[in-house]
Amino acid sequence: MRTRHYFLFVVVCAIQFIGFSHVRAEERQVVRTSAIKSKSIAESVEVRDFEVRVDNRPVGTQRLTIRSTKDQEQVEFETDVKVDVIVYSYVYKSRGTEVWRLGRLADHDMHCEDGGKKRSFTLKTEEGAQQVTFNGKAIPVVMRNVMTTSYWKLPSADLRAKALRIVDVDKGTSRDTSLTLVGAESVPSGNRSITSQHFKVESSTPIDLWFDDQDRLVRQKSLEEGHWMELRLKQIHSESNEK
Repeated sequence: MRTRHYFLFVVVCAIQFIGFSHVRAEERQVVRTSAIKSKSIAESVEVRDFEVRVDNRPVGTQRLTIRSTKDQEQVEFETDVKVDVIVYSYVYKSRGTEVWRLGRLADHDMHCEDGGKKRSFTLKTEEGAQQVTFNGKAIPVVMRNVMTTSYWKLPSADLRAKALRIVDVDKGTSRDTSLTLVGAESVPSGNRSITSQHFKVESSTPIDLWFDDQDRLVRQKSLEEGHWMELRLKQIHSESNEK
């Protein structure tokens, strides 16, 4: 009889444990689901696909994947360019990320292959100070940079109202310049048009930039070593981060 009571006691404990484990599993699932939903609400993901053109000839693509939260925007760059002529072939590939926090440039990391030559660029912000490294060599920065030559994001009105410090991710150099507003223009993108603000960057060579109502790039045109380089927005994909 004592053995039977012990057996029943063990069975009851096992049932209670299984039930408790099941409840805990459901609780964990609720927590995971809530976390996923919270993340999907807090973070949005947008993909912008551009066509790269040189002297009005399509030569490649650029993709910007923008992940944004309340206080931060992070963009991932993927650029692939290939130029083939009869006796010449040129390939450019770059991958990188840039982070803006609270409306200011915070970090940038880029690696590229330019005609067979490899380059790297990083910009880090710590306690308000910035450190630039180009091809593994640290470069002193006199003041806090507010924009890079990726040009994907328009600085806030208070920053662009004065002289801007722009850092060149292809050279590791920086310069003071300014943005001049040309005016509102309609920019074609696929089968639609986007109302944009047209700006000019004061430079020794022309640089024209167009930004939409999110202050994100929709077109870029510049003169590079005697050739017109242009980024034309083809399409935008917007999606939640929920998997």
